[in-house]
Amino acid sequence: MKKWGVIFITAFLLAALFGACKGSGQTLSCTVTEVYENAVMVTCAEESEGFAQGEKVYVSCETMPALAPGDAIRVTFSGQVMISEPAQIVAEKIELQ
Repeated sequence: MKKWGVIFITAFLLAALFGACKGSGQTLSCTVTEVYENAVMVTCAEESEGFAQGEKVYVSCETMPALAPGDAIRVTFSGQVMISEPAQIVAEKIELQ
């Protein structure tokens, strides 16, 4: 009986782990404040899950479109956030608004 309990708990924990790792495709509307190579510093234009309006966020992306300070953008990311000051995310997609 203990064996089945351990197997059930292990299966449940693995399912929870893999479910938590799945990207949620969250989006963030923001304004570019600084432009770097393959990254931008942005200010959140509106409150979003986990981010306050006006909060600064460092956004990196492998394929960065041509951006300039003041551009309004929409960032799609997995939902994973590096807790730092400022917060850091890796964008899946960046679109001009």
